Amino acid sequence: MSTTGARFFREINLASQCCLESKSLMVAVNLHKVSKNFNQAKVIKDVSIDVNQGEFCVFVGPSGCGKSTLLRLIAGLEEPTNGGITIDGKDVTFVDPAARGVGMVFQNYALYPHMTVEENMSFGLRMNNAPKPEIERKVSRAAKMLRLSELRKRKPASLSGGQRQRVAIGRALVKGAKVFLFDEPLSNLDAELRVEMRIEITRLHKELGATIIYVTHDQTEAMTMADKIVVLRDGHVEQKGRPLELYDNPANKFVAGFLGSPSMNFLKARIIENNLVIPALGDLIVKKNFGVDKNISEITVGVRPHDINLKKSTKEHKIEFVENLGNISFCHLKLADNSNFIVESGTKLAFASQDMVGISVKEKDIYVFDNKSGERIT
Repeated sequence: MSTTGARFFREINLASQCCLESKSLMVAVNLHKVSKNFNQAKVIKDVSIDVNQGEFCVFVGPSGCGKSTLLRLIAGLEEPTNGGITIDGKDVTFVDPAARGVGMVFQNYALYPHMTVEENMSFGLRMNNAPKPEIERKVSRAAKMLRLSELRKRKPASLSGGQRQRVAIGRALVKGAKVFLFDEPLSNLDAELRVEMRIEITRLHKELGATIIYVTHDQTEAMTMADKIVVLRDGHVEQKGRPLELYDNPANKFVAGFLGSPSMNFLKARIIENNLVIPALGDLIVKKNFGVDKNISEITVGVRPHDINLKKSTKEHKIEFVENLGNISFCHLKLADNSNFIVESGTKLAFASQDMVGISVKEKDIYVFDNKSGERIT
């Protein structure tokens, strides 16, 4: 068997090691100073994360940040170079995947194409010689929960992407796991189906009370689904906490720019007569009597598009393009230093391309960062 084929069967068997029992199946997952090297490449670097019982924890970050590798370490599909992993207080660092009590839902669904929906969902139970009445009971319950009852006799080829994903989730509900792992499960779906499946998975979490660890590069998924977000970059944890805590109080420029859509605007700033000003906005004063460590010589300020106010003006800044989305508009400006600047505006204000506007922002809505380290100052 080829390496790819062996990997597929290992993953699909892991995907069958999952659960549909009571809400008591809530466990904690703990990673302590976990590192992972692939030859000379350090992919995961000294990561420590606690996922509480019954929590919906989302690992989010750009492509290549290590989030899927971290999930595979928890699943047992990879072994850490250093550090330890516990599930429900038990050290599982080098325990076989099937013995960890975890179930995984993969991006590519990992369904057997020659099996029906109910055969795919019951695969793990049948491999363990479970009694037929137990198999029927658990498959029926999962199918009803996921609205798959009418599709039980169909094969994957005749299902939509959203239906296939529900089958993969259903298989991950049927067998008996302590924690569910989702590896970018919605990335192959269109925008409408992604919204639908976000609601489905969130509803399942509330109904089961299960511990879920979910990987995505989509910050919208992270913000809307998570109890806790872990933001990763280059194998490091940049920040972790509740979604709105990270959104309102980012620890650094990376987190501030990653969470939020459209992204936070960043502009260079300087101190003039103890005031923090933005040269690109005509030396607009954004913080009066601003005190900063003398060792910090380069400053960046950030402001979210919805915290900026526009007003009609005969000079100042020109709107290059307007995205009108019906209930809101996004005005794209090019500033004096040639930087891009996005402002969210109500459509009643009716700004248009080529309009000249003035910009104002409240002091409380300005984030200040050390330009060199990226760390937040205020």
